[in-house]
Amino acid sequence: MNVWQAIATPTPDTLIESRLQLHYAVQFIAATGAALAEALPDYSHTSLSWNPHLKAFVGPTIQGTNPFQVAIDPVAFALVVLNQQAEQVTTLPLHGKSMGEGLTWLKQEVAKRGQDPSAIVFLDYPPDDFPTHALAQGGLFEAGPEANRSELASYFHNTHALLQYVILAYEEVSEIHIWPHHFDIATLITLPKTQADQTLTIGVGLSPGDTSYHEPYWYVSPYPYPETTNLPAIAGDGFWHTQHWVGAVLPASCLHSGEDAIAQQHQVEAFLESAIKASIALLKPEPLES
Repeated sequence: MNVWQAIATPTPDTLIESRLQLHYAVQFIAATGAALAEALPDYSHTSLSWNPHLKAFVGPTIQGTNPFQVAIDPVAFALVVLNQQAEQVTTLPLHGKSMGEGLTWLKQEVAKRGQDPSAIVFLDYPPDDFPTHALAQGGLFEAGPEANRSELASYFHNTHALLQYVILAYEEVSEIHIWPHHFDIATLITLPKTQADQTLTIGVGLSPGDTSYHEPYWYVSPYPYPETTNLPAIAGDGFWHTQHWVGAVLPASCLHSGEDAIAQQHQVEAFLESAIKASIALLKPEPLES
């Protein structure tokens, strides 16, 4: 496993602005994937991934005579084009640029690589289900404190490493995706169907913050949502969230020992293991009769 990067125990609201800036920045990746990557039924061609070597958000490979990927370097706060060897070819620092200016630059770079950029447009999301920000009305990106972006990058880096172990532990589990809609990094465990042919799933991941919690939090969410009476205790100081959705959560402010990386890693591991086991028990999957 990649070495856990110690993260500070934040006060609520500390990382909100940096998180919103990055949430809007990764829309360049999503727009490129939606327009030019091979379409997939689960829309994962619009998603991105965490590259632990580059420490960057990276989109799918756009195939062609000159394959490339679009990436966001969160610490440098830059829009990046990578070649087939995942090497930086060209970079646009985002500070002081608008979403429109970034899109114009991106389309020019895409055209240089032999692709038609005309279909690249920002994705639409359901009303009131994507964070509002001045960037949506032509405002300019503001880099803000580098330390905040580095802290957010550590959340994604650490969670990506933990989710790799979740993938190895279960038979039917999705790849790790970062979804541009909610900016969460997650995998989805699918359990055996019930005798009523009902699909049972458990989402496991991290949100960098949203309307439920203004700070980063890890979550394990069983679906269909179980009854909220008599929910089992969760290890690692996790607890159950029951408003609008049901899932075990561990907010970053509940992390122990802000400077102790090993303690943090063990706590989050204990939370995920406990919450996944509890979710399986709550869903009570039954094997199909032969």
